[in-house]
Amino acid sequence: MNLFRILGDHGKHSNPEKFGDLGNGLYEFKSFQVRMPFVYAKEKGLVIISHGFNKKSPKTPRAEIEKARMILNEDSTASKVCAINEQNTKRKRP
Repeated sequence: MNLFRILGDHGKHSNPEKFGDLGNGLYEFKSFQVRMPFVYAKEKGLVIISHGFNKKSPKTPRAEIEKARMILNEDSTASKVCAINEQNTKRKRP
């Protein structure tokens, strides 16, 4: 929980053992085999977690990355907090 609080306050994560970069503004929190994809809405200081899953292979499955993007798109449509730009999939304010 403290890691997410620090991330929300400072916006930068520098612990590669706990955070991974999935590309285009999507990151993952790592805790043993559990992974939680998230985005950081810098303007609001928010960390938005899409879902969690158990990682069973060295590389994050493409289906889980796409699922995270779908969930985050739905969230941005419903909440109007952030939006994912379809062209480059980076989060931005509406």
